Amino acid sequence: MTRRTTGEKIFGYVNGLLLIIFSISILYPFINIIAISFSSTAAANTGSITIFPIGFNIAAYKYLANYSQLLTGFNVTMFVTIVGTALNLIFTVVTAYPLSRKYLPYRKPVKFFLLLTMLFPPGIVQLYILYINLNLIDSIWVLIIPGLINTFNVIVMISFFETIPQDIIDASRIDGLSEIQMIIRIIFPLSMAAISTIGLFYAVDHWNAWFNGSIFINTKDKWPLQLVLKNILSTTIAADTNVDTGTIPPAYQIQMAMVFITTLPILLVYPFIQKYFVKGVMIGGIKG
Repeated sequence: MTRRTTGEKIFGYVNGLLLIIFSISILYPFINIIAISFSSTAAANTGSITIFPIGFNIAAYKYLANYSQLLTGFNVTMFVTIVGTALNLIFTVVTAYPLSRKYLPYRKPVKFFLLLTMLFPPGIVQLYILYINLNLIDSIWVLIIPGLINTFNVIVMISFFETIPQDIIDASRIDGLSEIQMIIRIIFPLSMAAISTIGLFYAVDHWNAWFNGSIFINTKDKWPLQLVLKNILSTTIAADTNVDTGTIPPAYQIQMAMVFITTLPILLVYPFIQKYFVKGVMIGGIKG
């Protein structure tokens, strides 16, 4: 085993110390948010909370629980995130895989037009007119269908599929697999790192989406969670000047509770795909 020199040991210790400091700087704001959301109203108003709650209470969460629309928004967002992410992955893979094969006719023109959609996105007015003609206005599917394919994610998947040896594909054809069977039984298992990474990106986008809902959805029962929380926060800020702060948590504390509620589901999902995500973030970084 090669022995490390003194300089390498010092570098390792300094590097480790810097990484610890960097990790703390990332974790502290989130821990502070949780502490504020679980603290008393008086403590939240003083701004003296650091990493531990002061005067522990759940008044902000009780206040949010009184909104029945919150559960409806949560159900809408869960549906959009699960169904939308699944459809995103299917359409992204089905689009990217053929474009990764160099023998596909008109491959370069199709990739060029894909890039154009990323460089020159349509305006809101054009989209609104299109969605009216497609009967998507005030439909929950307006949060899913228009974003089925993300051009950047397709390009990333194309880069990954191009690294899969052609010999594996030829061998699967010799074994009698059709294109669909080959994608399901060969390509998907080999691409779990890339698919998990892209899937996480899609899921986070769906979970945090609110803009399309605010423009294209008129019925409040179809609002996504983020739009519902935005509406609650606006109402709370307006009520802050008219309601005694002893009976209602301050808007700042409610905002911290909202951040925790919306971030928690993604934090719970991430550990299950972390091993794939670590591999996937390096896609396209090394060519062999």
